[in-house]
Amino acid sequence: MTAAGATTLAPLPADRVDPFSLARWKLVPSSTALVVIDPQNDFLHADGWYAKSGVDVSHMQRTIEPTRRLVAAARAKGIPVIWTRHGFRDGTDGGVFFQLRPFLKDGGLRQGTWGAAILDGLGIAPGDWIIDKTRLSAFFNTNLDGILRGLKADTVLFCGVLTNQCVAATSKDANFRDYKPIVVEDATGTTLPHLHDPAIEMIRVGWGEVRSLQEALAEIASLPLAKAL
Repeated sequence: MTAAGATTLAPLPADRVDPFSLARWKLVPSSTALVVIDPQNDFLHADGWYAKSGVDVSHMQRTIEPTRRLVAAARAKGIPVIWTRHGFRDGTDGGVFFQLRPFLKDGGLRQGTWGAAILDGLGIAPGDWIIDKTRLSAFFNTNLDGILRGLKADTVLFCGVLTNQCVAATSKDANFRDYKPIVVEDATGTTLPHLHDPAIEMIRVGWGEVRSLQEALAEIASLPLAKAL
């Protein structure tokens, strides 16, 4: 295991061709954005629907302090912060995801409720963008792409929950749209911790860069203050 928690790839035999190249993208001054995926009460709070339903949320809760630090660092450099919220009115607009989560039938992730709101204390501020979504990818049927293009984003930092679901889906969709997605590993979490490392490895070798919180904070700190649009 690496310090960041992801597996280390074994070297290939001399006669094998490496089928991929690991991404290493520098953050682009005035063209970087931070997207915080679904840091909602129902996922993260001890009184949220997931925890109250018996789901172990401890791995997701590990994202709370790293998210605070990322948001504060981004704010200090004028990097735009975009928050996403997963929710729906009822099963009508919840889609297949809703059908696969029977414990949500009677509540949880309902738009306009405390459970669907962003957890207090993460650093959300007036002027931040908030994306409401009903599917795993925050790009699906939302204006996230338009916002990022309006911000002239090139590199996009991602953190939040769940590693193997909304974080993976949204970062992959970012790649499809030719953004350079960078997932901050120790600022992501999931309900099934044994799937975290495989999901991170799929991101690393498939469509994005994976870096540690310390690496992300250090590079953000080195950036000049972003110019206002």
